Amino acid sequence: MNRTVPQRTATAITNVSVFDDRHHGGETITEFVPNIETIVDGTGKFLIPGFMDSHLHPNTCNDLKILASYGVTTAFQMACYDYAQCNMLQNQEGVANIIRSGLPAVGPNSPHSRLGNFSASQLLSPDSNITATVEYAFNNGSDFYKIIAEINGPTIEQQKELVEQVHALGRMTMTHASHPEFYLQAIESGTDGLQHIFSDGELDASTIARIKAHENMFVTPTMEVFRIAYAHPKLAGLLQGPQGFGNTTFADIQKNVQKMLVAGVPLLAGTDSVGDILLQITGASLPFGPTLHCELENFVDIGMTLAEAIRSATVAPAAWHRITDRGVILPGMRADLVLLNSDPLVNISNTRDIAHSVSYLNQSLSSTIYKVTN
Repeated sequence: MNRTVPQRTATAITNVSVFDDRHHGGETITEFVPNIETIVDGTGKFLIPGFMDSHLHPNTCNDLKILASYGVTTAFQMACYDYAQCNMLQNQEGVANIIRSGLPAVGPNSPHSRLGNFSASQLLSPDSNITATVEYAFNNGSDFYKIIAEINGPTIEQQKELVEQVHALGRMTMTHASHPEFYLQAIESGTDGLQHIFSDGELDASTIARIKAHENMFVTPTMEVFRIAYAHPKLAGLLQGPQGFGNTTFADIQKNVQKMLVAGVPLLAGTDSVGDILLQITGASLPFGPTLHCELENFVDIGMTLAEAIRSATVAPAAWHRITDRGVILPGMRADLVLLNSDPLVNISNTRDIAHSVSYLNQSLSSTIYKVTN
């Protein structure tokens, strides 16, 4: 937290091409706000909303600073094991904004119970009070609730009750599932966000139909963590158990996600990034920032258009996570912006060619800002 935050100034970005979530809109942004102190000439540049990583695990303010430097202005933190630490990361100015889960629903003797070193009181046992568990999470600042569906994880009955109670509070649930049987459990529970995809089976039409039957359901497949794990067997072991990925390849992951894309399942860009915390154990780094751009490239590789890939990390996560103050460049929205030197609608890798990235806490675009359309 020991860092210098630049003083806010009124900024005008002129002569810039604006991404309006489908294509480039007007040629300039014009504004009439008084006392402009900084003018950024956007001639030849491209303005897009700040990116959102819909699944990752930042732990420090420096992690959030790194994310912002790569244009990621919103981070969906998928688990919080220390509420005091997580609270410190929220509402920090000039870095990525955190939206977070609390302690996830983890079953005793499950893989995540060992990986996360949970105490007995933090685990969801068969006789746990679901109401108290949900209330504890949201009373400690959680924005949504996460469930871990896995071997020895919460039963399907517990998952359904968790989802029901969270929905009764007007909140959302995200469910980790990386094996076919637990994917089916997560779908049956009625969760909002399916987290990950599975490698140890083929996604069939019946499963896709079950996903689409839930109007509120979306998928954050985190393809990039699988791509990295296929090159690092020890990381694969952490993700899938001692057997790793068996005889499968990253092409199997691509095939499963592509099926969802073709079927019209909403897909959000998320990375499962943890930084270098697993580097010594697995030999793999999951860096904050670059992995999001890799995920956009993964999406394009399976058939997304360039605009769809950008939407998967901007307007789409805002809409599916029911966050109304970001994701598009419009009056009244947060001033979370990325100015690119190169056109992302020519090549998706141009999202890496960042001239400026800005994330301003509670500072919205002036109501007098408007796009001049052709």
